[in-house]
This record gives sequence, C-alpha cells and structure tokens, in this order.
Amino acid sequence: MQSTIRNGWAVNDCWNQIGVGGDRSCPELTTVIHCRNCPVYSAAGRTLLEREAPLEYVNEWTNILAKSQPDHSGSQTSTAVAPLAQTLSVMIFRLLGEWLALPVRLFQEVTQPCAIHTIPHRSNELFLGLVNIRGEILMCISLENLLALETITDSPHHLSSVVPKRMVVVARDEERWVFTVDEVCGVYRFQLDELQAAPVVISKATEAYTKGVIRWQGQKVNYLDSDILFYTLNRRVL
Repeated sequence: MQSTIRNGWAVNDCWNQIGVGGDRSCPELTTVIHCRNCPVYSAAGRTLLEREAPLEYVNEWTNILAKSQPDHSGSQTSTAVAPLAQTLSVMIFRLLGEWLALPVRLFQEVTQPCAIHTIPHRSNELFLGLVNIRGEILMCISLENLLALETITDSPHHLSSVVPKRMVVVARDEERWVFTVDEVCGVYRFQLDELQAAPVVISKATEAYTKGVIRWQGQKVNYLDSDILFYTLNRRVL
C-alpha cells in the first residue's frame, strides 16, 4: 500500500485507494461499512494530530506571540493576536429566512436528512420524534417552532423546495439534540466586541434566545444563547 506525503509526513491513506474514496476493494468495508469506522483511519488521524509541529510553524507563532506580549509600561506592543477570551468560534447556518449561529463546540455532526419516527402522544410541533444517526437513537426537535420563525415567501433564501436540507447534531455534556436546517454555512470566528444588541424588530421568541447579532458577509446573524436553548428543550421535551 502506497503512502501519501502530507506536510512532510507519510500517511497511509488507504481510504483514498481501496476505501470509500478509492475503488472500494478493501475487504474490511463489509464489516465497518465506512472507512471512518475503521481503526486504520482512526490511527492515521491520531498520527496527524500528535505529530510534532514543523520548525517554521513554531518559529512563526513564537514571533507572533512575542509581539503580542505587553511591554514594561503594560501596553500592548501589537494587536496581531487577539486574546482567546475575547474571541468566539461559531457555526453559522440558515433556517427559513433567518441566519443563526451557535458555538462551534456544540456541533457534533452535520448529515443528510433521515426519517423521523413519531412517538404516539409525544410528538408535536416542537418534538418531532426520534431519528437514527449512525445507529444511535436521538431526539429531533423543530428549531423553527422553538424560535417562532415564519416562512418568508418573498425572501431570496426561500428555497426549501430546491435546496436539500441538512440535519445537525448538537451536544452539551450528556444532552444531544437533532434539528433540521436549510443550509450550513461554516465556521466563523469573531471578537466579542463585535457582538451587537439584538434589534427590536426580530420576533419576541427569537429575541429571547438571542445573545446578540453579528455581521457576516453582509448578513445579520442572530447568535443564539445555547444555555437558554438547552434549558428550554429539557424543560419542554424531556
């Protein structure tokens, strides 16, 4: 089996040769179904993550961090690196006509929609039912119902019948929830001083779950309060 050189490291990327990314001739596929379930794939990932950083990478960040240290007067000599406590990484997604964001650490998976199995006398507008995500049964909720979002038919993003939806798995501690979104846009990192107060024009329900508003590619994005979100789901569903 040939190895691929990545950043100076030899990686046995058999998944790109005989696995799901190649000709699918690997005999282990009959057991593991997908390469991500194979120990060889996991071991390769750990090797990449645990490898020593290249010397030029270490030198570059040493210089950047040195410039960001305060001088003897206590003032910053450079603002090249923002303090970690003042920045936040979020995942931005679209639901109906609204752009929303949650801390990226909550996101476990984004996958294609699957069947939602309703539960007699339990399923409703908020709790839709159960879904099977990679063999695990999880509870699926309607985020648009929770936020009281309305379909905006004249919105340029009203493409629900054209653009395939995605299912998102979010988790905090032992809590895991699944909800459907229209589009996942990716990860965005912003400084906390960029967070603006939520405008009064948004719906009262959405406002209750919104910490603030950020601007992303010309769009207004509601940054949701994950603490209130998880608390409400536990109180209203469980």
